[in-house]
Amino acid sequence: MTEAGGNPIEGYQGGQYAEALASAMAGLADMFESVTDSAKSSAGHDDVKAGYEAFKERHLQDFIDVQEHGLALANNIQSGAGKIAENDLESAEQYDTPWDPPKPING
Repeated sequence: MTEAGGNPIEGYQGGQYAEALASAMAGLADMFESVTDSAKSSAGHDDVKAGYEAFKERHLQDFIDVQEHGLALANNIQSGAGKIAENDLESAEQYDTPWDPPKPING
């Protein structure tokens, strides 16, 4: 690749895709908790029930973190696309085309 810069429209679309993924994962921790609770209640032995509870306690925060990171990623991608568009607009306002009249040097 020999150029630098970003496409704000593609960046924004990427943010929308990341946001859709984050939304799809929004209930992941609740589902994990529900599945482990269901497995625990179906277990016949107390030591197996304790194992399911320990597993849930050990990993529930991981599922919560994944959800939060997905949403933060979506927000960061969209924010970055917005900054690219803002920068492009500011640069375009200062850009002289060959068709613009020359600006006076001392005036």
